[in-house]
Amino acid sequence: MIPFFSRLLILSSVLVFGYSAARLIDSYGSLQKKIIEFRKILLDIDEPTDGLRRSNVIQNAVLTVAYATIAYLAGFAPWVLCVVLLKFALSCYYSDRFHRVALMAKADVSKPLFIQMKIDAFSNILLCAFVLVLVFA
Repeated sequence: MIPFFSRLLILSSVLVFGYSAARLIDSYGSLQKKIIEFRKILLDIDEPTDGLRRSNVIQNAVLTVAYATIAYLAGFAPWVLCVVLLKFALSCYYSDRFHRVALMAKADVSKPLFIQMKIDAFSNILLCAFVLVLVFA
């Protein structure tokens, strides 16, 4: 029987895996279209956008700590928790860089940032697959 926190970790890993897979298959053109749509939504909102980056950083930090906490409660070794925290901290950094570009009116996502985001999504997939293998081992 799989303990509760291991089940929760499986669910969390599958969600992160799926989200990262969706990010991985996005093309450069579709990403640019999403940014244009996002900017149109921001124009419709009359409130300042200063808090968007801050809330994105806070949300990512809370989700990262929650995932690491669940992994800790599921009985993972400290070195695995460190890898998880470092990897998701890097993902938070790329997410913030993307949001800075998305919030600028004229800027587009550069090809190097796009490639880094793809590598980040792929490494998230590998990390989640690794965690899932460890849970079932």
